Amino acid sequence: MTTPNFSATVHHLAARLTAEHATLALAWLERLDQLLDVDRRDVFPTHQLLDHIPELLREVAAYLRAPAEQEIAANTAIMAKAAELGLLRFDQRASVHQVLREYQMLSDILESFFARETAALAERADATAAVLVVSRASQAVHELQRKTVDAFITRFSETIERQHGQLRDFGRLVSYEIRQPLGVLQVLTRLLQQSEPADAPRLVATLERNVLRMAEVAGKLERLARLTRSETSPNDQRVDLAAISRDVADQLADMAEVRGVVFEIDEALPSLTADAGRVELVLMNLMANAVKYSDPGKAGRFVRVRLDDRDGRRTVWVEDNGLGIPAAKRALIFEQFERAHAHLDDKLGAQGLGLGLSIVRECMDAMGGAVTVESEEQQGAAFVLTWPPAAWRPA
Repeated sequence: MTTPNFSATVHHLAARLTAEHATLALAWLERLDQLLDVDRRDVFPTHQLLDHIPELLREVAAYLRAPAEQEIAANTAIMAKAAELGLLRFDQRASVHQVLREYQMLSDILESFFARETAALAERADATAAVLVVSRASQAVHELQRKTVDAFITRFSETIERQHGQLRDFGRLVSYEIRQPLGVLQVLTRLLQQSEPADAPRLVATLERNVLRMAEVAGKLERLARLTRSETSPNDQRVDLAAISRDVADQLADMAEVRGVVFEIDEALPSLTADAGRVELVLMNLMANAVKYSDPGKAGRFVRVRLDDRDGRRTVWVEDNGLGIPAAKRALIFEQFERAHAHLDDKLGAQGLGLGLSIVRECMDAMGGAVTVESEEQQGAAFVLTWPPAAWRPA
């Protein structure tokens, strides 16, 4: 049962904490300035945190007066600010140890404060009440610390998972990029064995060019490594779609020549603001697939890249008159390891893992765009690329 002196001590200490909350918050800031490896202005960089860090102490003071069964964790607004602090420290590359030390400093500051205030009360202080106040204050700080650390670790876990996903994606990209020139070399090797002597010099020259291009893959993989590390879109720049389409066509020229495919690049293709590496990867995969699955039974085989600007909706089409996509495969074509014509590999001299179109979809998603397909078997396929309207605006 509490006594008047007990209640008076609790209320006095809580009132003093309320009165001095700003001073104590400043003392915490001074201690943190020595601990954290960031500029002093970045310890609590936003107005919201600068306003609410002292509020944490005001809420601790209110908690001291609250009924014993009430928990500070029920105060969702204050717990949200504690979580915000955890996210801030993660972004500042702090360690969990540093976060724990921050709250240990706050506990030390509060314990020293209550010790001074209890001593100032002298004989009017109720010792049991003082111990209870310190215990409840420590409990409140512990709950705030738990929320901050939970937010920190949750963001850390999400980042690790995202990085693992990026590593998996990069592994797939490496495999795909290496297989692309190797596929050309395999076709040329078979043709050399079957060719007439007069054709040999031309095929050998083509073979040599593709061997040299293997060295270029290393540079492309380096760009892809930077691409997969992108958290948002730091590589956005103005991309000339006509120029990049022509460049991709030049890279695929030998493969296209072997299969008798002609590239048709629409010179009206405009520029857009996007990640140039992703745009190139999208076009490379779509145009390479169109060449690979061209229809040997057709005389005029083509791959066309053109602009469609109807009804105020600007899209880029990569279309061909190749084998097309069977109806049963269309719904799955953008999934990993799905291949529409795997059964024709030997006949077409084509190999793959079924990753190209899943990479296209991932790249378009990362740029805020989309890819769809229109196709009829034996009639060809058209892949329709859509970017956000803002991407088309002048830089």
